[in-house]
Amino acid sequence: MALCTSADVESIVQINYNTALQTDITNTFIPYVESAIKRFLGYDPELNTSIVETFDGKERTHLFLKVTPVNSVASIVEDGFTLTEGNENDYVVFKEEGYIVKTGHSRWSDAKYQNVVVTYSGGFATIPDVIRFTCARAAGRILNNTLQLSSLQPKENIDSHKSDTSNDGNFYAVNSESVGDLSLTYGDPIGSTFGPALTAFDITALMPYKRIFFD
Repeated sequence: MALCTSADVESIVQINYNTALQTDITNTFIPYVESAIKRFLGYDPELNTSIVETFDGKERTHLFLKVTPVNSVASIVEDGFTLTEGNENDYVVFKEEGYIVKTGHSRWSDAKYQNVVVTYSGGFATIPDVIRFTCARAAGRILNNTLQLSSLQPKENIDSHKSDTSNDGNFYAVNSESVGDLSLTYGDPIGSTFGPALTAFDITALMPYKRIFFD
């Protein structure tokens, strides 16, 4: 499962891309944007049913898991002992918030390093619309900027002046062009294409899903 699909990109930009471009969207543009979103969020929001995280107890009361929401906790092993979930037992899981608390106001053991191992299921079985359409919008924006640059190029393969200094190169990145009364400005497609994958608007939309830890 991906954070969005080529169909999502087409819906956002309202353009019907051909099959070759749909393949590039799926294999290149979406994975690039996905990696940026996951780095920003601090975790992969896609459902994972077998996540294993290891913690130092540090005499803390809370363990903050990396992936939310937490669907279920399969096991917690502390100092080699398997704990039991429940208010009357060893720990309680706050699934939406993504953390685990020791019961009885007790603290997690700091007898050893990396002594608490949590195995759990976390993430979204269905990606929230905000994440899905932010991914699609960013992929569509990068793709269309790339197509803007691509549309200026000749039909033959791109050559450089360096490879043959007796001829002009055949790569074009026009910023403005005038033909009679018609004046066109193409902007900076190179800078737009290879700039940040996520805009400030994208980041604002994703903020509610970001994991921020205070250890």
